[in-house]
Amino acid sequence: MAGMTKDIEEVFKVADRMDAVAFSELLTADVTFRFANSDLWKGREAVVDGLNYLFSKISGLKHDLKGIYVKGNGYAVEAVANYRMKDGNLISLPVVSVLKYRGNLIEDYRIYIDISPVMNYGVK
Repeated sequence: MAGMTKDIEEVFKVADRMDAVAFSELLTADVTFRFANSDLWKGREAVVDGLNYLFSKISGLKHDLKGIYVKGNGYAVEAVANYRMKDGNLISLPVVSVLKYRGNLIEDYRIYIDISPVMNYGVK
């Protein structure tokens, strides 16, 4: 089990690179993925599209992991997501991600966050 925890840390390092295609390679082809209050994304292509939309709003991303909790093939990860906005400002938000693995790939990924401060940034 200890080795899988390191893999979880790698998942967030890949996410922080803001490369949606590289991130999707960590997922099963039939992955189910929910980001905040979005509709459920099904399949790698939907995840790439959704993440690319998020990444278009920001210039940087860095997760500070606070805890990794393991149960069977599932993980809950508590973190602070630091979003660097295009004007240089930083928005830091608490987040919990729940990942379920099938073999070495993630088959279900849920991100629990209030992303509205990022998505509504600069809107008057």
